[in-house]
Amino acid sequence: MSEQTQTAIGSFLAALAQKECRAIGKALANKRNRHRAVHEARKAIRRLRCLLALIRNSVGDDTSEIELALKSQSRRLSALRDAQVVAVLADKLGANDETGEWTAAARELAERRDALLANELAQDPGFARRIATIHDVAAVLGQLHWRRITPDALQRAIKKSRRRVLRAEHATKQMVSNASLHRWRRCVRRLRLQLVAIAALNRSLGTKVCHVRAHRGESVKTLTHLAEQLGRRQDIQVLRSAFKTFSDPSILPTLRKRLRIEMRLAKR
Repeated sequence: MSEQTQTAIGSFLAALAQKECRAIGKALANKRNRHRAVHEARKAIRRLRCLLALIRNSVGDDTSEIELALKSQSRRLSALRDAQVVAVLADKLGANDETGEWTAAARELAERRDALLANELAQDPGFARRIATIHDVAAVLGQLHWRRITPDALQRAIKKSRRRVLRAEHATKQMVSNASLHRWRRCVRRLRLQLVAIAALNRSLGTKVCHVRAHRGESVKTLTHLAEQLGRRQDIQVLRSAFKTFSDPSILPTLRKRLRIEMRLAKR
């Protein structure tokens, strides 16, 4: 591989990392739809973390502080994301509900969601501190030795991600839990996003500088479908957990019965 090609690989991936930083900052600055902003920010953080995992062992720098900062940002936004997801899911499940129980549940969940968001914004007006953190992350990323990245290193990272998916899948099949589902889904999404990044890199350079072989019928489309299926199951479990503190426990038997049906459908 020529020095020019290796430089091009690093330049492309460095630019991709900066693009995700801008996407995070833009999303967090969105004042028109805060719930959408949280969703888009978390997606961009996820893409950036997956990219870092792809190049971690190549750049010759310690990326742990960056990863910890991004993980912290993602975790703090997760509660807001979960609150939004369960409110929307409950509202959808109540679309044809004549009892009004799902409507009541959706209303209570929406109130919780809005209160949680208001509390977060009171502590961090306009998400200014979060945006400042991302600016710091972007500055540190700009100092990494991106030109050290090689196709072989990228392929090793992909293999590692594949092994993570297999281990997470095995663990979930041994014992299903919200935590195991979340880990499996997270591993699947990491592999998918890394394959997307590799494909974009190859397109940018006009040649397959990084050859990624198909594995177990693996494709971006297949991984996307699996991640969506696991996400549906996880969202149902999060909603079920939210019922524990409902103000009107008398409606819970009906709600839980419906969720059991939805969970069976999500597994198909």
